[in-house]
Amino acid sequence: SSPKTPLYSPKPTTFMLSPGQASVASRLSIDPPKVFQGPTFEQTPPDLYDVPEGTLSTWGFLINRRLKCFICMSCHIVILPSHLSSHITKKHKDTCISVDKNRVQEIAHQEGLLSSYPDTPVFDQMEFQGLGRSWGHCCPFCPAMYSRSKDVLAHCREAHDLEVEAEDLPSAWMQRLSEAPQAKAWFRIIPRSLALCSPSANYLISLRKELDSRPPLPASDLDHRHLSPWHVTTRWMQYIEDKDPIKMRSLIELPKEDDPLFPLIFAVRHYLNTAYELILRSSEVSLQILNTDTMIEDYNHHPFGQHQLQDTMQAYSRLLVQLLCLLLRATDQLGLPQEVETLINALSFALNEGLLESVKAIHELLLALWTREWPPTFFNFFPDPTLQFIIYTQVNRDGSLKKPEEVTGIFAKLIYDMRLTFLYECHRRLDDADGGSLTAFLLALRPWFTKGRESTFHTLKSLQHRASAITMSTQNEPNMVWKDKTGFTTLIFMGHEISLEALRSCQAAMEDETLSLIKDTLLLGHPFFIDIAALRDDMGNKQAGYSLFSDRVNQDVLGPIDQLADHILTTLPLHDRFVLNVVDGQVIWNALALSAWLKSFARLNLLCLIQAEMNCGAPGRTTELTAMPTSNTPGGMLRALRIIGDHIVLMRTYHKMRAASGFDRVIPHSLNAALAAIFIYKEAICRPFAQLCASVLLPGDPHIKALYQDFLFVNYDKPFVGDDISTEMKRWTGQHLGVELSIQKWRQCSTPLRRKHAGLEEMWLEDQDL
Repeated sequence: SSPKTPLYSPKPTTFMLSPGQASVASRLSIDPPKVFQGPTFEQTPPDLYDVPEGTLSTWGFLINRRLKCFICMSCHIVILPSHLSSHITKKHKDTCISVDKNRVQEIAHQEGLLSSYPDTPVFDQMEFQGLGRSWGHCCPFCPAMYSRSKDVLAHCREAHDLEVEAEDLPSAWMQRLSEAPQAKAWFRIIPRSLALCSPSANYLISLRKELDSRPPLPASDLDHRHLSPWHVTTRWMQYIEDKDPIKMRSLIELPKEDDPLFPLIFAVRHYLNTAYELILRSSEVSLQILNTDTMIEDYNHHPFGQHQLQDTMQAYSRLLVQLLCLLLRATDQLGLPQEVETLINALSFALNEGLLESVKAIHELLLALWTREWPPTFFNFFPDPTLQFIIYTQVNRDGSLKKPEEVTGIFAKLIYDMRLTFLYECHRRLDDADGGSLTAFLLALRPWFTKGRESTFHTLKSLQHRASAITMSTQNEPNMVWKDKTGFTTLIFMGHEISLEALRSCQAAMEDETLSLIKDTLLLGHPFFIDIAALRDDMGNKQAGYSLFSDRVNQDVLGPIDQLADHILTTLPLHDRFVLNVVDGQVIWNALALSAWLKSFARLNLLCLIQAEMNCGAPGRTTELTAMPTSNTPGGMLRALRIIGDHIVLMRTYHKMRAASGFDRVIPHSLNAALAAIFIYKEAICRPFAQLCASVLLPGDPHIKALYQDFLFVNYDKPFVGDDISTEMKRWTGQHLGVELSIQKWRQCSTPLRRKHAGLEEMWLEDQDL
């Protein structure tokens, strides 16, 4: 339970106690110490209490008088009287506590406890003692709260039909009654440690709000030593002077369905998709010209190209919609020349005329913005509307500006959109002209998408490089530190202790569950044998479809491909469980049994995926982990699972820099003995039967068939995504480490642990050999 709020705040000197428990300050004073007599107020009784006999404490429970419910002091949740005995049996079996059900009902009747879950408490209640407390995100429009910001965003879309930015979500402390579906809703609370209980509480709260509000000082009055180098060099603070940050942000919000600008979303999407498809119709040299930043260097050997993922263009389209919304909503506030205002008015009119007219107006407006000079004047330091839009995107709700690392992505997206616009224009000119070439038209427009002249492209590129340089050279504050006198075995990460012993316990428990799952559930308890040491791998084989499991050299070691299916069909108890009937030699499978087995196979894949992330070398990015191929693909990617010497390794492909460099990097990660054996049995014995299950449960779907042929990790009928991995990692780390670690947090905190402890066993073995 949370500590009670003291009636008064002790003086600092009262904590400086001597060994005799007397204040050091009082020993040095010639006057007797004076005890401060603060005002006394009537104190409310604590929430938690036990019956006079102390029966509930022996069971690990107490009663919350405000909720009128039992509270499990180990799980910190509400337990109904009818569920108390079963809760102990299921959740606290190791305690061997025996509960008298009649006594439970008697206590519930005597104390007037509820037989069902109470209603969700109202907004901003005082913290309920005994319940767990967590920090969460609030819905701006109703009392709903969630532990993850993306759940709040989904709630706003579904319940309120509104789009909200994650950074705009307020945060607060929250509690919930239970994890049961009917009582798992979070509600906002006020922690007891922060609550004021005196009659002056309301006055002090309102006064504190007034004291904490920032005065509206102009940028010229701010101390330059309180400004970051990024804000000093951009001078954006001067631009947002005397502007309402809430109104600024509203001007770049995406239009809703009842907004006259709503057709703009579809028009921009159609425009960018059309330009995006023109990349495939453009020559190599034209795309190289388009992707070259300066006029003085050779053409970039890496041509302008499409993204790896098709849905990536959604973020690029969204940014362009926001830019056009600003132009349409604030035309008279941006200080634009008359010809640009005319094009903006034409776009506003075209939105009511149809899609093609809107696309044409969008292109003409963007081309006019990005093919003219925008020199600053004495009265307007920021005449370029594109740069003004970027400033609008950097304003926080409180009027502050974002950090430089938060703007580099916007620069990159806008530059990509600019190149698409120039490509669209060149193809339009090519279609309208009787002669000429795409390359000639690109060379004519080249000064506007290269650095070295007054242009929007030059400004964005310059600011992008400056923001990147400041971000890379600025030292970040540490969010972790080694705990003293622990021999580098305990790390304090974001206020939580992560010990090496707890990590070992977490990994051991995960390995035990994985072994039990594959041996008892998937292999059905049958002792299939594979001599792993006898397996061979042709490391240089790049032929499509090759893997160590398809290599004929390993056929005698691995045995029949469908040996698990054969074992099920020839074993009577398993035959009765998995088979409904056999008609003319065709097996009629039990879909329920196959589905349960396939779900267990997906569970095994997830556990293997997490152990590969946490145990085997540096943690990988989500896209690298979930896209590992089982065999060499027809598209030229090589298999992930290989044998190199005496090691079974996962070859992780680093895709992140492909768009910039044009190639991938391959990073090998050696598996430990137990995990390597699980991978071998999973692929050699379980995967063929998983393919059979998928063909029965999801027949005729070529995507499912390809999924089980190509992906090393399959989540029933789809690939795994980052949320699947993070959710499972949080469950394991929260249970064994006391702190929930997602993929991102694990990548951060595992680095110092690996630097201090990775390879120590090998070093010890080498020392023993010497």
